[in-house]
Amino acid sequence: MNIEEKIELLLTNSISSYLNGDLVFASQVLDHIFPRERRIRSIIGGLETSLGTKLWENLAKLLASENGFEVLDEMEFNNSVPTLPKELNHFVSDFKERKDLDPTLSHDDYYIDLVNFINSNDFSNIKYQKIKKGQGVDIWLRKNNVEYFIDIKTVQLNAGAGDKCNNNMLYWYAYNALSNRASNTKCLTAFPYNPHSPNDYWIKEKGKISPLIPGDEALVADEFWDFLFGKSETTNLILNVFKKLGKENYADQFEHIFNTKN
Repeated sequence: MNIEEKIELLLTNSISSYLNGDLVFASQVLDHIFPRERRIRSIIGGLETSLGTKLWENLAKLLASENGFEVLDEMEFNNSVPTLPKELNHFVSDFKERKDLDPTLSHDDYYIDLVNFINSNDFSNIKYQKIKKGQGVDIWLRKNNVEYFIDIKTVQLNAGAGDKCNNNMLYWYAYNALSNRASNTKCLTAFPYNPHSPNDYWIKEKGKISPLIPGDEALVADEFWDFLFGKSETTNLILNVFKKLGKENYADQFEHIFNTKN
């Protein structure tokens, strides 16, 4: 099975598992006027959200594994992170405040200073706990003695999204450095495609992703997929699978779901 066929299998399984599952519809007053349109909106909206875990995360792991990355179990990390000592919490908070004021400050430099800070202090008898809600890692990879912690986000950003992503990533660095699980760590926030294409995604969304550095701490489309797959124009490879299913009228088999009354 070639890579296009593997992507297609992931995509069709993601769509069918959601649409053939138990769909739940919340009542809304417009149901009385636009019942079919409301149903379609609800289904497609739910499907878009579902693709985050059912498609994009699994696709990232697939492409990474094809390029020599070791795919680790992110739940192992999320279920057991060290409780940070007070001094280390202050170190993280201090850098966050400085980066909020100066987004050019790099996570790479932060990580170097973080490791040095940990090595110069006695943080023994560390206890472990489950990661805080909303702070979990989506993807955990390893290659060439570097561990990568990745969060895949929706391409439609809300204001302040960058600040939350930055906060989570700073703590991932701290958790992994304190656990001594790797000689190096790189954390990333990723967006699977550019809805503004052919316009530059970062021109449109840079304000919302701040203080993360576009192209380094936050990646979109080919910046992300090419990094994982090790080849260029991987986004087109993925989109071509979507287009192929469209030409083959793959959606026809689900028409009854959209037309069924609640």
